[in-house]
Amino acid sequence: MSPREKHIPDDAKRTSICLTAEERAAIHWIDEVRRQKRNKRTTTNDILVDALWYFLEKTEGKTKDQICAMVPVVPAEERTQNKVTVMPRPKSKH
Repeated sequence: MSPREKHIPDDAKRTSICLTAEERAAIHWIDEVRRQKRNKRTTTNDILVDALWYFLEKTEGKTKDQICAMVPVVPAEERTQNKVTVMPRPKSKH
């Protein structure tokens, strides 16, 4: 099985949320329905993001484009760089 294509933007920020058993069951149900429809957006992240944009548009009357226009654009040079350092393997002493 090949790895799943990357679908989370580079500027996404990791967060954590707490879900009850009922909320996890609801997300699992949505996941199964989407899989049956061959929809690729089946991860918990995908489902919650889709729900956020749907709620924002239907309840608050704001579109994704309106929200995106409010976010300041950060030039590529100023974005935080990957701070992972690759350490060399120690030489074996055999």
